[in-house]
Amino acid sequence: MMKFVIYLVIAGVLAAATASLPASGRTALKQDTCFSDSAPADQRIAACSTAIRSARQSSLKASALLNRAGAYGQKGEYGRAADDSSEAIRQAPSAMAYYTRALAYHDLGEDEQAIRDCNEALAIDPNSENAFFIRGAARQQLADFSNAIKDYSDALRLDPRGADAVFARGTANFSSGEYQAEVADFSKAIDLGYANAIVFYLRELAESELGHRSDSRSE
Repeated sequence: MMKFVIYLVIAGVLAAATASLPASGRTALKQDTCFSDSAPADQRIAACSTAIRSARQSSLKASALLNRAGAYGQKGEYGRAADDSSEAIRQAPSAMAYYTRALAYHDLGEDEQAIRDCNEALAIDPNSENAFFIRGAARQQLADFSNAIKDYSDALRLDPRGADAVFARGTANFSSGEYQAEVADFSKAIDLGYANAIVFYLRELAESELGHRSDSRSE
């Protein structure tokens, strides 16, 4: 579920970035479909493929490639997402291109490469919220929970109301046995609208662990 959410977040970032293109460029690239995060993935892929073939500027081609990568990611075609992101990097290197490829690598289980790409993204843009978030997910997958928590916290520094980052940090706190911090994170995620069964269940587990610790100390 979280991977799909991340791709939707990236799709929104890509669409916002494309909105700043000149009107002629947006029209040529079929912005209404390729750059729409609400369009079905298959329609976006088809529209972006047309846009990639017709784009004359490297930056416009890179934008279309990244949007197609996002659509491939939503479909679970992570290898194609990585390939499109790599081509976008060749066309016009950017923090967005690196963290989009990092997400694809993370989903392919290549988390060390994902971390390297996030490092590249952060070298270009030290305030890349998505790069921090994806690097945190990759580090968490490698059981590097303390650094994952730091990355999620940096993402939240940039967007304190980022429910996805709050939830993700809560899962990392849970995995590292930081149950009190996890309860606080999940409670905040619920307040921010991230109210699904998994959040309530994990918070209940953490509260139970805290209860066991309290009982042990009182014995």
